[in-house]
Amino acid sequence: MILANMGDTAIPNYSSLSAYSPTPRSEAMPLTLSPEQIERIQRTSSFRELSGIREQLLDSEPLRLVTRSKELAPFSIVVNLIHDCMIRQGVLLAVNELVKRGAGTPPVPFAFLQFGSGGRSEQAIVSDQDNGLVYSIPPHLDAPEIEKVHAYFHQLGATIVTGLEEVGYPPCQGNVTCVSAKWRGSVEHWLDQLDRWASHPTWEHARYLLLTCDVRVLWGESSVFAPVFLHLRQLLANNPYLLSRLASNTLHYRVPLGLFGRILPEVTGRFRGAVNVKYGIYLPIVNCVRHFALSHGIFASTTLERIAALRERGLWSRSFCDEVEDHFRQLLGLRLVPPLHWEDRQYVNNSYVKLKELSADTSVMAKTAMKLAIRLQRMTAKLPSVHHG
Repeated sequence: MILANMGDTAIPNYSSLSAYSPTPRSEAMPLTLSPEQIERIQRTSSFRELSGIREQLLDSEPLRLVTRSKELAPFSIVVNLIHDCMIRQGVLLAVNELVKRGAGTPPVPFAFLQFGSGGRSEQAIVSDQDNGLVYSIPPHLDAPEIEKVHAYFHQLGATIVTGLEEVGYPPCQGNVTCVSAKWRGSVEHWLDQLDRWASHPTWEHARYLLLTCDVRVLWGESSVFAPVFLHLRQLLANNPYLLSRLASNTLHYRVPLGLFGRILPEVTGRFRGAVNVKYGIYLPIVNCVRHFALSHGIFASTTLERIAALRERGLWSRSFCDEVEDHFRQLLGLRLVPPLHWEDRQYVNNSYVKLKELSADTSVMAKTAMKLAIRLQRMTAKLPSVHHG
């Protein structure tokens, strides 16, 4: 059988390398990733060891010295580079763990996929798992051999998910992980599944399709996933009905802004006085930018790439793209704040910021970003691909 990539070949990295810092991190320096730190990650031999490094590199405490969202924004790049290095090493540790158990090396070429904010390179400091596996089965294999391939990747998916959980990445509550048969399978499995979702675009199937649009190969052979992504593009191309079904998911989130332009925080419970940045501002903008991109045949994975493509094609004015991009970068910075407001670092807290603890200009930015999100939702609802029946 053909051996899959064991991590020795170059892995695509869609993030800016300018975020790497050659300076060793000091106690006063927030969120750095130097070549020495990358090497340290790559030398780890256990998930527990990797977890300790993650805690050190993603310590948000030094960010207390940075109070404005505009100043926080560049750190989002570093955070996502750290996550990429951590998760790649986690996949390699899982592969090595199966070798130790006697299961052998990957029997066929495969790719480890990141979905959601990880697929868009937009993860916050505390982040969960949204991932999958795809593998290529050669035509000469007989049924018993194919079954062994499926069994291997079932083991690998389970080992990756439990290992990454130990590192500090809890599984997605929606079960979008490579331990699930839905998000793990052969190229043929993925092609058939996309066809099912597209032919019956229920709310849940529309959600799955949108998740697959936010995808990135983080480890393994990117060529294995290429036919799957090409098929997704073909399904969405010139398909206003399917795009209209996706729009209901796109416009699902309500922006917490009152009629008179007042931010509406939570009024009861633990998060009283706080606002959910992820669901109230960030995702409404992400979803609308993605829908505009898909409606015009743009299949970039990150929000900033999608905005750049909309600008380049003249679909949005340059000034409007600049406005959306500026607010979006600051929102990425604002998403780094919750661990500073909630000391237990639980994932459930990862979306909330306390309004009273934000700087004045960051509060103003949040309010203008909400107004922008509402404007984008109205623009998206008016697209020709959005059905109003």
